[in-house]
Amino acid sequence: MLLLPYLREKIIRPKVNEEVNFYSSTEKNEISDYQLAKFNRIWSNIIKNVPFYNELAIKKEVPLHINSVDDFNNIPIIDRSYVKKYIEKFSDSSREPDAWVTTGGSTGTPLKYPSWKNQSKQYESNIWYARDFYNIKRSDRMFRLWGHSHTLGSGISKYKKIISFKIGLPLIGYKRFSAYDLSDEQLREAGAQILQFKPDYIIGYSKALQLLAKANLDRRLDFHKLNLKAVIGAAEGFDNEGDRKFISKVFGSPVGLEYASMETKLLAHTHPEGDYCVLWRDNLVECVDENGKPAESGRILVTSLYPRAFPLVRYELGDVITGAQKNSNSVYSFERIKGRDNDFLMLDESTPIHSESITHAIKFSEEVTAYQIRYTKDLKYTIYLKSDKRLNEHEIQEIKKRLNKIDKRLGEIEIRQTDNLKQTLAGKTKWLIEE
Repeated sequence: MLLLPYLREKIIRPKVNEEVNFYSSTEKNEISDYQLAKFNRIWSNIIKNVPFYNELAIKKEVPLHINSVDDFNNIPIIDRSYVKKYIEKFSDSSREPDAWVTTGGSTGTPLKYPSWKNQSKQYESNIWYARDFYNIKRSDRMFRLWGHSHTLGSGISKYKKIISFKIGLPLIGYKRFSAYDLSDEQLREAGAQILQFKPDYIIGYSKALQLLAKANLDRRLDFHKLNLKAVIGAAEGFDNEGDRKFISKVFGSPVGLEYASMETKLLAHTHPEGDYCVLWRDNLVECVDENGKPAESGRILVTSLYPRAFPLVRYELGDVITGAQKNSNSVYSFERIKGRDNDFLMLDESTPIHSESITHAIKFSEEVTAYQIRYTKDLKYTIYLKSDKRLNEHEIQEIKKRLNKIDKRLGEIEIRQTDNLKQTLAGKTKWLIEE
């Protein structure tokens, strides 16, 4: 074992053990009371320093102290589209943000929100506590089939990131392979690198992992010899349970799923024994129906239980969960997620391009508020950009340049500005839609 991975594991292990002890020693019927008490410790700061909730408190439309679930339910449900319009009203004004983070995803409407550095302390122990379900340690070797947004930029910052990935990742036992181009040729190369690298576990975009397994089916016996601890899907779900079983068959290991978003970070994780386990120590998760009433299957709401520059309070992610297990209204486990669906852009019959690659190429622009790619049956694509002001030619060319780095054919796609994006018959705005 290399020294740096060993030290990283030694540092995180006490925190993981503490998480294990906490979750195993807390009874299910104690969860809701614990969470409301923890929420009250940050609620006073939120209603003081976050304009949206401060206004509600002044008007006495929300309680100053949460004494019960009923009190908590008096706080309004907020969705991403509303926050996007009024992000300054949902930001903590008590101190300046350390950074601004931009979301990606399948909607094509990135949200830019403020963040503090100390928030990462909450994320780190959660990640390794969840991976411990599969006996994955921080010192283990990881192969990651993921986006490479650092390669799309320019200037000194781009090369600093490239160096950090080429030098820094090997030092901690990680190897990263681009999931932008998911053609059989690229996925065969990924399979060869997996066998050469000999990781302890693999993480990637869920649908990219399915294509990886399909392209390397003939290497199944060689993959089995690696004795992988797990293959973990992220950023999206599988199309069906059969895909998950197929990946397990090819790689000879359990297949798990992370449930996270840019805003929440890791929120829940599958357990080898079955359902998703919610990381309820730091997140109060609700499941509600269309009318906002508690339900076993329905919309997922998230309230973060620690200080944030952008506090999440009954925040709707846009996904639907089924089979929720609860203490009072607090979900501590659930069966499945619906709605997390990132389609592929097919450049030709054998070259699927993952949605995150398009997001990474476009979201650098502070002027673009949303985007959509429309295509015809003969695979002619047009990118439509939505912005509050007229985009100049430099912005357009910069996006084309970044797309060109992913695949030259992407750089040739026509780009137009629009005031309105098309919706599906269900009233949803998807990033990829047929004309």
